[in-house]
Order: sequence, then structure tokens, then C-alpha cells
Amino acid sequence: MLDLAIVGGGPGGLMSAWYLKKKLGDLCRITIYEASDRLGGKIVTRKFDTANAMYEAGVAEIYDYSMTGPDPLRELIQHFGLQTIPMDAEQVQLDGVLLNDVPGMRRKYGEKTAAAIEAFRKRCTGMMSPLQYYEGVGAQDNEHPWAWKTAEQLLDEEVDDPVAKRFFKVMARSDIATESHNTNGLNALKNFVMDVDGYIGLYSIQNGNEQLIECLASEVSADIQLNHRVLKVGKTAAGRYRLNMMNGKGPESRDFDLVLMCLPHSWLSTMGWEGEQLRASMVKHVSYFDRPAHYLRVSILFDEPFWGEKIPGSWFMSEAFGGCCVYNEGSRHDVGRHGVLNWLIAGSDALAFANLSDQELIDAALKSLPASLGNAREYFLEGKIHRWLSSVNALPGGLPARDVLTNHRPEPKQHPGIVVVGDYLFDSTLNGLLDSSDAATDLILTEMMRLRRAKTQTEKPLSDKIDRDYFDNYRGAGPYSEAWHRFTDPDYLTQLIRIVWGEAKGYKLLVAGSASGELVGALRERGIDAWGIENNRAIHAKTPRALQKYNKLGTVTDMPFKAGSFDFVFETSLCHVSERQVARAVRELNRVVRTGIVFGSVTSDMAPAIIDRYDLLRGVKKLGTWWEWSELFFGNGFDLSMHRRDVMDAVWAATLAANKGPGHWYADADSLRYSFFDRIEDEDE
Repeated sequence: MLDLAIVGGGPGGLMSAWYLKKKLGDLCRITIYEASDRLGGKIVTRKFDTANAMYEAGVAEIYDYSMTGPDPLRELIQHFGLQTIPMDAEQVQLDGVLLNDVPGMRRKYGEKTAAAIEAFRKRCTGMMSPLQYYEGVGAQDNEHPWAWKTAEQLLDEEVDDPVAKRFFKVMARSDIATESHNTNGLNALKNFVMDVDGYIGLYSIQNGNEQLIECLASEVSADIQLNHRVLKVGKTAAGRYRLNMMNGKGPESRDFDLVLMCLPHSWLSTMGWEGEQLRASMVKHVSYFDRPAHYLRVSILFDEPFWGEKIPGSWFMSEAFGGCCVYNEGSRHDVGRHGVLNWLIAGSDALAFANLSDQELIDAALKSLPASLGNAREYFLEGKIHRWLSSVNALPGGLPARDVLTNHRPEPKQHPGIVVVGDYLFDSTLNGLLDSSDAATDLILTEMMRLRRAKTQTEKPLSDKIDRDYFDNYRGAGPYSEAWHRFTDPDYLTQLIRIVWGEAKGYKLLVAGSASGELVGALRERGIDAWGIENNRAIHAKTPRALQKYNKLGTVTDMPFKAGSFDFVFETSLCHVSERQVARAVRELNRVVRTGIVFGSVTSDMAPAIIDRYDLLRGVKKLGTWWEWSELFFGNGFDLSMHRRDVMDAVWAATLAANKGPGHWYADADSLRYSFFDRIEDEDE
């Protein structure tokens, strides 16, 4: 069994441990090291000392993407059986007055200002659709015209009315958490559209967001070590990773096979890295995302909600502190007969005001309330301060945006087993942090399967060659000519193509990795114009005479076919292409296909029992999860077919009927979701 360390017991560390249990089961021992005396990091739910009234001291709310597509965080919260409370509001405080969004701005500042707000919001929706917003940070961000100008420049160019410009800065400040000159226009755009219906919803977990931490901790299989601050990470002579730490009593060191660094960017930069290659790579990683943004929370308990009906929503945006959000905690939590307001101060104001005493901060918050609410001091009972300096990123995802694999594995050559997790790699939200945990644990899964097979090699020598012996006893099931149909069912394949693309017959299909052509022949018997390409001379030489015209000897990196020769490709060969050549192979497949690809290569997230039973890693040069492969397809002219037509229920039903489901090949429907790709038309074509 392999040993894995998770450094950081915040939500990222716990989410990663949860994913590892789901993906790996009992294949590894997990130890979580947390420097403080509690789990949860930035997710903190607290109560006041003088009353049993609850408030959020850390993460303010959770984003809801479910109106556009699958929302993994919402699904996780539902998995735990937690109840949620929707949050919404439209008020903004400008010049000391609470106003109801555009109608309120129109009444106070006139038609010109209101029209400028409406025009810019319409402009924003034209620059980013709800689907583009849903897809989040990606390489396509680099092509967006607003990515290469600051948010300040964007507002100066697009909004002439000074009051409207001030309105947008106030509305976005607490989400951006920095000044408009410190982030780009694209990041600002993603925050501007949050105020437009149809892009996103917001919610909180009933009885406190920290319940998510409690539920995650209850389901992970890990040895949790609190008060253990990891100081340095390096590599031993035996190829394992050594963690040097302080455990509260003194120094301690332990060695692991794999390490997940689940630390906020500000804490990651305090780490020591042993070895010049690792040190240089981690310094480069830290500096690439070194755009600190800040929060400061001022939570105040009042003996009653003296504002009455004047704060009808979950919060209002305030011009105070350069633009902040003031939450009405009673709209989502049990605060009894009391009232609780919770200021989320952001950016430079948070950084500067953090130097004040708690009492000075409480006084400043009370003074910032609009006079129309009355004298807040008459109702004041207690205040709490929570400082979150450098806790988020001013430009999440970095600029230019890089691919997900590069972001999560800073030094893949000599230290492939060190993987990082962070919300700063996506969008500085819990949703982004869960995405990061998913991506990072996929990388860990791939590396673990490599290590696992290497460890087996020391006990029982296994061949890595795709040679004559491989096909003489194909995957341990007998000669290829007799065993091939156990792994590739032509009826199942044609049924999948019919379900996903609506094609029944009359199309032209390429089998990439066709061996001696048995599948090609079976498809041709079913009325499919099937062709094949195979690079192994020994097995290709066994192609029957009648199929020799249709089964070509060659490589998928340079195929002897004209552009657009095939409607579909069914491939099982990409995993046998070297890391250096695999992107070229995907581009070559893109060149010869017109419609789409059925991805059939071996992946690291197939069930370990299946991988072991058939020694599926034999001869594999490019090992990755279905998700890792999808990133490669996305970057080379393809998109998920399920983005255009979600027919997963029908595909999964066909899979189960064909005995290709759990225990046979596909563990779940999600793996099949990442097995069908549409070719995207190039703008230059």
C-alpha cells in the first residue's frame, strides 16, 4: 500500500481526501497535516459570546451553477443531506442612501445614470454568455478582448457616466477583493454578470457553512494530525517525498510516496523546498499567482433587528470602505430575537483597516450604516473581528491562463508526485476549490497507478512491450483473433454512435488501433464503411486478405488519409503514443474526422481490479484519467459531445445492457461522459 500526505486541513485538503477515497478506496494510506488546532480553513461559522446567535466568520456564501449545468459542489452538499438557503438582494448604499438597484438609481440620479447601468450590463452579457461563465477559467480566456486590460481601463472605456461607474465598482468590490487596477477586465466581467439573472445563484448552508467541513471529515479515510506545521518538502534518495515539520513538541519528519499541497497561496509561499529543481519550480509557481487580495470581517450583534423591513434581502452593497457587502445574518441563520449585521470589507481597505484595533473596526462599521436605519449604537451588544489578509487571489487562474495540468503539478519531471490544490488556480470560490481538488486527485490517481505497477514489477516481472507475445495471449484472454470481441463489441459501438450522434448506417468510420482488422471486418458486415490503422507490424501482418485494403499499416501521428476522410473515429491507441507525440496524434485525428471521436484508450481511473485483471497498463506510454484526456482533446480542436446533447441516461443504459458497466469496463456514467468528443470547426477553415 502506498502512503500519501495532504498538507493542509482546510476545505481543499478535506475535499481532496474525499475524492481520493472515492477514486482510490483503500489503495493508499492518507495522512492530513494541519498547522492549526482545527479543520476547515476559511470556512468558519461562529456564535457570539452574549447570545446564541450564529454568523459566518469566513466564507460568506456558495455559488450555485446548477441552472446552467452540473454543479459538483451542490451535488456534494446534497450527498451529505445538508439543507440550503437561497440568498439574494438588490440594494446598494450610495451617498448614504439605500437604493433598489436600477430603479433606485433612476429615482436618485436620473435616467442618464440608469440607462448607462443597463447599457453596460447588456454589453457584459454580449461579452460572456451564461455557458461561458459556467465553464470558468480556461485557455480560451486568453483570447477574450477584456483579458488584457485592467478593470479600471475597462470601466473608463465602457462607462461614461461617473455615478454608474461608481455603482459598478461598489457592486463588484467585495467579490473581486482588490482594486480595479489590480485585476483584469475579464475577471471584473465575471463579477459584473453575477448581478444579471440567469448566470448564477447564491446560497448558504442552513445552520452554518462549517457543517460542510464536519461532513467531509466524517467521510474521509485519513489519519488527521492537528498542530503539525509542515516546513519543508524534499525528495529522498529512494525516490519518496520527505516532509519536515513541527508538531507542537518538536521537529518531526516522515516519508511519503505522494504529496498533495492543499495550502492557500499565502501559506504555500512560506514553505521550504529541498533540491534546486523543486525550489525553482515552486518559486515560479508561487510568483505566477502572486496577486494577493484581502478580506476583513466585522460581525456585530444587536439586541434586535432595528432596521425592520429596510433590509429585505440577504445583504446590501455599501459604498463604505471603498465598496463592501453588509450581510443580514438573520436572513439565513437562527439569531433568535437579535439582529446581526456582518461587514465583508475587501481589498486595500481590508489591508489598511486590519491594523486598527477590534474596537476601532467596530466603531467604523457602525458609522458606515445609512442614517435612515436609526442609531445603531443604541442596540449594540457585541462585535467580532476576523482578519483574512491575502486569503484570496486578485487574478485567479493567472494571466495568461494556463492549462489545468501545468497549474496543478509545478515540477512534473523529477517530482511528479507533488501536486498542488488551491482556489487561486480557478476562481477563488469553494466551487473552484472543489474543481481544483478533483483535478489534483486525478493527477495523483494517475501517478499512483504508475507507482503501483512499478511496485508490482519488483514482486512479479511484467512486460511493457506490445509485441507478438502480447497478441498471442491478448490481455491474458487468449489469441487476439479469438479474444478481441471480449473487449470491443461492434454492436455496442454502433449503438453508442447512434445514441450520441444519431447515425445508424451509411457513415465512414476509422478504427485507430485496429490490430489485424477483426473489428473493421465486423463493422463492414454491419453496413459501416469501416477502415483501420495499426502500427504494430506483427499483428497487422495477420490481417485477412479480404480486409487488407481497409486495414492500413501506419501511425496515428501521421495517417495516410485525406482531411475529413471519416465521419467518426473509434480509437484505442492514443494511450500507446508517447507523451511527446500524443498531442500531435490528437491533432491528426482532428484532421481526418468530420464529426466526432469515441475515446476508448486505457485510463488510470478505470477500476483497479479491471486494470490488474488484464494488465491494462502494459505498453501504456500516456497514462491519464478520463478528465486529463479531455483536457488534451479540448486543447486540440474537440469538445465534449455531452455539452451539445446530453444523452448520458441512454448511453449508460446501453452500457449496462452490453455488460460493459461496473466490474467489466466502465465504473460509472461519468467515465462515459468523457468518452465522446465532437470536432469543433476551426474558424480558419
